[in-house]
Amino acid sequence: MASSEWRLSLKLLDQPSLLKSVLQFPEPEPGDVPPGEYRVSTLKQLVSAHIPDAIPDPELIEIVYCGRKLKDDLTLESYGIQSGSTVHILRKSWPEPEIHPEPVDKVAASREFRVLQAALHTSTAYRDSVFKMLNNKESLDQIMVATPGLSSDPVALGVLQDKDLFIQFTDPNMLDTLANSHPALVNAIILVLHSVAGSVPPQQSASSSRNVSSSSYSDMPGGFLFEGMSDDEEDIYINNHTLQATGGDIQAALELIFAGGLNLV
Repeated sequence: MASSEWRLSLKLLDQPSLLKSVLQFPEPEPGDVPPGEYRVSTLKQLVSAHIPDAIPDPELIEIVYCGRKLKDDLTLESYGIQSGSTVHILRKSWPEPEIHPEPVDKVAASREFRVLQAALHTSTAYRDSVFKMLNNKESLDQIMVATPGLSSDPVALGVLQDKDLFIQFTDPNMLDTLANSHPALVNAIILVLHSVAGSVPPQQSASSSRNVSSSSYSDMPGGFLFEGMSDDEEDIYINNHTLQATGGDIQAALELIFAGGLNLV
């Protein structure tokens, strides 16, 4: 058979309309190798040029013959492919670009971790709001979209979906370790802090909050309970004077923190 008659039938699996597409090989010049000795990589280039609308790039092509995926560096003859054979064309997708987590600002993260830990341990309403957000698939998806690198960190995703782990991993003492090994988790935790802070209902005014008993104060949305804390414990969490100035309002206190107006030691 003349080399000009060398042809292959192509079947693009996700486009049945190309079932009878035929690739006619170019006639080789004197000294060129015959089509049977073409490498698979060359065949991919020919296929891409033959059906550019379907597969514009050879790198997106996977060729299958007799149930075997063909390797680029082997010849058609080595796979038993002859003129008239039918090969199956698989169209691959471009690989997703690797997304790197944003760097962690440890100074800001340390301050915000301490605020979040205080809120989680002293406000039932705040804690419930956090876990309600993390248990909501749509909310979790939004956190993943807004946090580069989070979707590719299974450890971070596991922490966000487990209450006990979340409490443990929001410990400020773990920040250095997390910032180095799971920076996306740190950024996601901070995002949770900001998001829930904006959803917690405002607290009573400063004047009325001073008359609320400690037992009821702890159960109020956005309220921190500082009664019974030592001076050192109080300093570790939030400056009590500034908190009172906000009426015990978590959201207002957080806004002061983010603006640099609340001192933590």
